[in-house]
Amino acid sequence: MRRTIPLLLSALVPVMAVLAWMPPSQADPGGFSVVWDKGPGGERYVALGDSFASGPGIAPQRPEGCTRSERNFSTLFAQALDVDAFTDASCGGATTKELFAAQGAGSAANPRQLDALSADTTLVTFGTIGGNDIGLVQLAASCFTTNCVPTSGDPYAAKFDALKTQLTKGVAEAMTKAPDAQILVVGYGTYLPPAGCVDVFGGALTLEEFGYVQSQIDRMSDTLEAVAVEQGVDFVDMRDIPGSVDHTACAAPERQWIRALNTYNDGVTLHPSACGMSAMAQHLTRTLEDLRGFPQTPFDDSCVSAGGPASTPAPSPTATPTVSPTASPTATPTATPTTAAQPTRETRLAALRAEARTVRVRASCVGGTKVRLGMRGDTDHVTRVRFVVGGQRVAVAPEAPFRVTAQAGTVRHSGLVKAKVTLRDGDLRIGRHKTVERPRCLR
Repeated sequence: MRRTIPLLLSALVPVMAVLAWMPPSQADPGGFSVVWDKGPGGERYVALGDSFASGPGIAPQRPEGCTRSERNFSTLFAQALDVDAFTDASCGGATTKELFAAQGAGSAANPRQLDALSADTTLVTFGTIGGNDIGLVQLAASCFTTNCVPTSGDPYAAKFDALKTQLTKGVAEAMTKAPDAQILVVGYGTYLPPAGCVDVFGGALTLEEFGYVQSQIDRMSDTLEAVAVEQGVDFVDMRDIPGSVDHTACAAPERQWIRALNTYNDGVTLHPSACGMSAMAQHLTRTLEDLRGFPQTPFDDSCVSAGGPASTPAPSPTATPTVSPTASPTATPTATPTTAAQPTRETRLAALRAEARTVRVRASCVGGTKVRLGMRGDTDHVTRVRFVVGGQRVAVAPEAPFRVTAQAGTVRHSGLVKAKVTLRDGDLRIGRHKTVERPRCLR
């Protein structure tokens, strides 16, 4: 029989609090945080989202309320880009309803988030948002007192259907209000690893429950990605952050990008830590660089979270290769075999990135009535390619040679020809967006 653990449940109280609207102090007005504006023109960035974007529990907090941290990923992203104007409209507890309606009441309310956009907005991060529509944190909390894995059916099917409708409506309005903006729909990340960590959560969750909670977080990200593809905007998959599976809520405290029960006054449970926000901001920056055709800034994994040794970053479990005996120059095939040093996680990730750089998308016409979409380059670790033309998903190629053919008349003749390429090596996964010139039959 499932045991209720008061200490563990008490750790979730701050989390449930940020799911409600958090007003500013009486001395400060509510509303959006217009963090800076250097004057007309230039890169003008607006951030929308919920508590996973706003940064509850990460000091210092902005005076306008909504649990907005001065170190959330949108702030760090804006600083990295040196944008000319930055407005943070994210708010803890926001659902997709708050894209279209004010959150809270009176002068302290956070206005409808989409009202932060205007015709001169050039860059938007749309999300994270949607987790509160589904009740992701409430799902995790329910696992502490009962078996939260459904025995039959899909209790969240209707919520996900409704969410997709709301997200589609929200992205469409964002495109209307900011017609010249590049919109980045932001997904949720890897919060719990495949193997779980029963001890970290006091034995309150089973391995099956760990898997179920993360599967719904993944489903949330997949829904956001599907909407982005259908609307013809870019998607940033936070599950592709380098090394993210080593920085979940199950990691040692100093390595947590997602907080467990003890947050060490750095974030709240099952939300990003300050280092997690840094990792998300870096991934956003690197993704945008790739989309805009610039060299990617190297990823920095040196951030040390509160709760562990502060002098040096904790080493990765895979950072030290297996030491093997030195082979003799005269060794023969009959000699006692040695244990080969295993490549480190960093080495494997670097190899995946190098392979991704060789991938090129091809678009050609066949007989004037068909378009063929494919790819070339090193494809040893490519597992999936999704082809999109003008925001319309044409096809998904799940296996080599990763090529599809479609009637040109059924494919949109406007917008970019793009492909989302997924590469995997064991537990590592990265995604790359590629674009190609539109062939004659699609002009």
